[in-house]
Amino acid sequence: MLRNILIISIFLIGLDFLVAQDQAEYIRKYQDLAVAEMIRTGIPASIKLSQALLESNCGRSDLACKANNHFGIKCGSSWDGKSYHKEDDDYADGKLVKSCFREFNCVRDSYIAHSDFLADPAKAARYGFLFQLDPTDYKGWAKGLSKAGYATDPQYATRLIDLIEKYELYRFDNEYNNPVASNAPPASSALQLIRYNNKVKYTLAQKGDNATLLAKRNDLSVNKIMHYNEDITSKDQALESGSKVYLEPKKSAYHGKEKYHMLKEGEDLLLVSNKYGVKLDALAKRNGLEKNEVPLPRQKIMLKGKPKTELKIADPYQVPGTRKTGGTKPVPAGDAKSVPAAPSDRITASTGNAPAGANKPSTAQGEPLVVHTVMKGDTLYGIARTYGISVDDLRKKNNLAADTIYVGQKLVWK
Repeated sequence: MLRNILIISIFLIGLDFLVAQDQAEYIRKYQDLAVAEMIRTGIPASIKLSQALLESNCGRSDLACKANNHFGIKCGSSWDGKSYHKEDDDYADGKLVKSCFREFNCVRDSYIAHSDFLADPAKAARYGFLFQLDPTDYKGWAKGLSKAGYATDPQYATRLIDLIEKYELYRFDNEYNNPVASNAPPASSALQLIRYNNKVKYTLAQKGDNATLLAKRNDLSVNKIMHYNEDITSKDQALESGSKVYLEPKKSAYHGKEKYHMLKEGEDLLLVSNKYGVKLDALAKRNGLEKNEVPLPRQKIMLKGKPKTELKIADPYQVPGTRKTGGTKPVPAGDAKSVPAAPSDRITASTGNAPAGANKPSTAQGEPLVVHTVMKGDTLYGIARTYGISVDDLRKKNNLAADTIYVGQKLVWK
């Protein structure tokens, strides 16, 4: 009997040792990520690590291994990204049913989503008080999370505090008050919130961001950032703070609940494309539009199905910058069948020098303006990208109210 007790005791000691090794290795692996998130959001790194250790079983749980979800975050009504289903604590008609958990592309996304979840303004009534605590008050945070109902375990706070004190995780919280001494990335390169729209990963541009900075921050090439976002036409283009920047290709179909978008004054297809995470070409095709046609406002842009009636498009003769003449009717650049392409006044963006014979109109002050003559197949986005300016700037320089352009039309770009 004594021998059996001894064997069991040795086994349990060995098991505890292996668990401690796994926990210590997990902490070493993700401590910098936890500190970077603390510097960015104010959530103590000790809390982040202790929650991850518990929720993911040191990264070994099914949810962590198969869905990269280290915090047990469920889908919720607003989640439209990938999902993973497993039994947890949800019941229907008295029977245990599989719960919907968020699935992430990598562990980093899971850590960021945890911060996003707690800091969500929509959940301020539930978790907002936590951010009023001292960032080194790990006990207050642990008890507050339990009180707010983050987990159903009545011992949740005690278990978090035990882990924090066992591994002295509170030492990482001091990095909040002394970020210079941290081994984590500096605040300027702190990881961004990663969100999903139509099952496509995106982030929000911060003040001073451009394609180059976003590419570096998200381990992508500049070309991919520009390819995924048709409104970004230059690597140095300043982006509006809070604007969506997609980190993956947008979808060809919309998977959300809405069936259509009612177009408002000042909105265009590109805005709808970005809002719903649908490719611009696919959106135009679904609504029976050519790529360069501009639908009038107060019409339904279909996200699912087909329009019941043909959409009304902007009258090309009403587009500022074009003139009615006694000659041939202007033809949209994407459908130039009856008008031969005019000789190109295209100018290389790198040198700023026009080909021989190119038009160089002057302003009232006599300053030369460089122009581009629209050719068959040209688009406003393509022209802007060619000369390294934004579509918005190109519109303003040419007093354009819409994106429709025509073969032979002269556009000032400099």
